[in-house]
Amino acid sequence: MSKPLMTRRQFHLALMTSGIALAAGSRAQEPSAPSTDSVSAVVNAWLPAPTPPEQAQKVAETVQSMRKTLESLRACSLPEGSEPAFVFQPRPVRKEKR
Repeated sequence: MSKPLMTRRQFHLALMTSGIALAAGSRAQEPSAPSTDSVSAVVNAWLPAPTPPEQAQKVAETVQSMRKTLESLRACSLPEGSEPAFVFQPRPVRKEKR
């Protein structure tokens, strides 16, 4: 079995960083959404081997979907000191009887 060119964590870091880079670049210019070609170019710039066009298209669609979701979340104003939607209450781990 050959060694992968990139680990799973490195791939996710590159994917996440490319989305952040696209968001930062579009804020510096006008707030228009980047084209699919520019998204795949950014993704391929971080990867050691270029992705197939179908996979780059899926990544671009995911980035666009995430961008729309983030825009809708940012549009909702949340008052300072609001209560969280849920409270995490950890419980002690039960020791198993052998």
